[in-house]
Amino acid sequence: MIIKSLNIHKMRFRTHQVKAEKIKCHRIVHTACLLLCIFLHSCANENKQTAEQVIQTSLDAVGTKADREKIKNLVSLADCLSPGGNYTTEIHTARGGYSYFKQVYSYRPAPFEAIIENKVNGYIIGDSIKPLSKEAMYAIRSHEFHNMVLEVDQRFHDLEKPEMSKADSVKNYSIKAKDELNNDCKLFFDVKTGLLSAIHFQNPDSTKEIIKTRFSNWKKTQGLLLPHHVDIDQSGKLYSFDFTNISFNSPDFKYRNAKK
Repeated sequence: MIIKSLNIHKMRFRTHQVKAEKIKCHRIVHTACLLLCIFLHSCANENKQTAEQVIQTSLDAVGTKADREKIKNLVSLADCLSPGGNYTTEIHTARGGYSYFKQVYSYRPAPFEAIIENKVNGYIIGDSIKPLSKEAMYAIRSHEFHNMVLEVDQRFHDLEKPEMSKADSVKNYSIKAKDELNNDCKLFFDVKTGLLSAIHFQNPDSTKEIIKTRFSNWKKTQGLLLPHHVDIDQSGKLYSFDFTNISFNSPDFKYRNAKK
């Protein structure tokens, strides 16, 4: 009788164990299904973003519309590194498409200095005034990194539906678009921060070559969040820009009329 009672007790204990394991499995499955649903819902919401919404989010991440619209001119200075050596880049821009551009090289005897007026007329400043081609003007305007961040809604058009991509473990919205030369390009926006993280565009002098520009080291400047480091990969040739000065509405702003 004692043995029979022990056997019955063991059977009941095993039955209880089986039920407990089933309940545990059901809970695990339920939790997994719930997490999967949350993930799929999150992905669905991410994919519902339009290109215009992604771009507006990036502008809002930089700063308020009121603060952005206060900018009348922008001055920046960067220490740069190229395959050829060190150099500096100085850029002055103003509303309406004016640009003053100057690079001073450690490996060349003469600097490069140019201006662009109204986005469409450009000149090299030297012993004589020489006109710039539209491709050369585009190359200069492609160095206006902070303007691109602040004017991303104006500098690119024919935006396609955002797609999800990942680079260096960072999730991005990838948007195909057209640039100012109507060439294909691609814009990348960090899903987490909303900020413009990179631009891939065609070299205007060789459209089969893709130039990859990446923004990083974002810091507040006069209330606006802007990149203080930029990397460029041009078919394996690497360039970097570390900004030592970024200022808005600066008394150091230069305006020069090339025809005078």
